[in-house]
Amino acid sequence: MQDRTTPSGDGRADGVGSRTTFHYFRWAYIVTALGLVLGALLGWQTTGMVSGVLTIFFICAVLAVLEISPSFDNAIVNANKLKDMRPEWQRRFLTWGILIAAFGMRIVFPLLIVVIAANIGPVQAIVLAAANPGEYARIMHDAHLPIAAFGGTFLMMVGLSFFFDSEKDVHWFHGLERPMQRYAGIRGIEVTITLLAVLGFAHLQDGPDRQIFFTAAIWGLLTFLLVEVLAGCWTARRKP
Repeated sequence: MQDRTTPSGDGRADGVGSRTTFHYFRWAYIVTALGLVLGALLGWQTTGMVSGVLTIFFICAVLAVLEISPSFDNAIVNANKLKDMRPEWQRRFLTWGILIAAFGMRIVFPLLIVVIAANIGPVQAIVLAAANPGEYARIMHDAHLPIAAFGGTFLMMVGLSFFFDSEKDVHWFHGLERPMQRYAGIRGIEVTITLLAVLGFAHLQDGPDRQIFFTAAIWGLLTFLLVEVLAGCWTARRKP
């Protein structure tokens, strides 16, 4: 195997090329292992039986796989964005972006849902999640409709913005993506399709659920558009 180490100015190899995969992912491995151990301990604390330990451990392992799998796709998307950034913004993107994605969306966002749905304080929501997971799960389950409406609308806009892109040159589904790219120049086509889908799904809801679904979906659409506006303003500021 070819040695990829490069000599430094004083004649010593800097060792960058010789770093192994474990070197770059060691903290990911450590945190994953720690999470599995904590899951097993939680199983023992709540059930006091080996079967409970194995059950909770298996659930944590499955959740870890489900979380890690989309992370590969996210890494590719992030790499495409990072390659055009200056080094200082690459560091900021990786630092704050990971904090927002991992800590904010995985921990803070679910707690905020419970805070709003149960009308309790943030500290009470944390205590509820730790001490009464059954009630916490019930609140999350009851909030499923607005969460699905908000997240589904937001992700639908993300997906349509990807397909209706006149500058995209890589196609996975040629029969679908090429016709969509042909109409990418039509202003507001993504918003129109998304709103039609929202109206259709809202019509399928009964009673007060219809208003709840529609309101959450509109907020999801507005959130996506706000992110696009902020990104456009930031891009305009970076231009000379």
